[in-house]
Amino acid sequence: MLRLEKLGLVYYQSRKLLDVGFDNFFFTRFGGVSKGELAELNLSFRVGDDPERVRQNRDKVREVMAAEKLILVRQVHSERVIQLDSGKIDQEALANTEADGIVSEQTGIALGVLCADCFPLLLAEKKKRIVSVCHCGRRGIVAGVIENAIKAILSRGGNVENIIGAIGPGICGQCYTVDQAVISEYQKKFPQAAGKIWQSNKGDYLLDLRQAIFQVLGEAGIPGQAIDDLGLCTFQSQEFFSHRRSSGRSGRQLSAIMIK
Repeated sequence: MLRLEKLGLVYYQSRKLLDVGFDNFFFTRFGGVSKGELAELNLSFRVGDDPERVRQNRDKVREVMAAEKLILVRQVHSERVIQLDSGKIDQEALANTEADGIVSEQTGIALGVLCADCFPLLLAEKKKRIVSVCHCGRRGIVAGVIENAIKAILSRGGNVENIIGAIGPGICGQCYTVDQAVISEYQKKFPQAAGKIWQSNKGDYLLDLRQAIFQVLGEAGIPGQAIDDLGLCTFQSQEFFSHRRSSGRSGRQLSAIMIK
């Protein structure tokens, strides 16, 4: 991964995606105009930020990405993936559409996802030029959002052998504590992602969502060597917003992919 700065914004990019013609961005929290706990580059209207500051931040990331439009949906920790058709895009309608994945073949538009501990996943079919972005939280992963994104790519003529991707920043398996009910669910479907008990007075367990993402991709036929992994933890790194680290009061950073 590359770490870059442009117009005061700091972001990471996947070499694997860049090498085959897909612009991609994992923005940090640095370089925007939001204040206080939401400083600096909060991109969400749903966390109590001044809407004008969010608009300024979004304008700035669009400029950095050189994107005609930034497409976002209303993320709800679901399995739903929407597919964009060619033609005019109603950004306002999409912003109020409940989903956790987007698939498109249009050039010049950035598909985005907002996170603050959940993992952003970018996928690209390098020959058919199809891209997807997924919001990968613990509920969405179990529900099948990644599988549905892959199915949507294949339904457009893509081949799983041509899919590459990148996993952005998220809370790591050493920091993400969950209760017995959650770990039991993951032990059934993602045994390698369900960690040992964390020795706290609550008896919490550790859950590795990154490992679960790799398992889903591998079972779909996308090997680990086809995926770039930023490997940074939002809870540990002050570069990123973290819902858990800030006890629930947090901004959201953007991850996005675009066909050049």
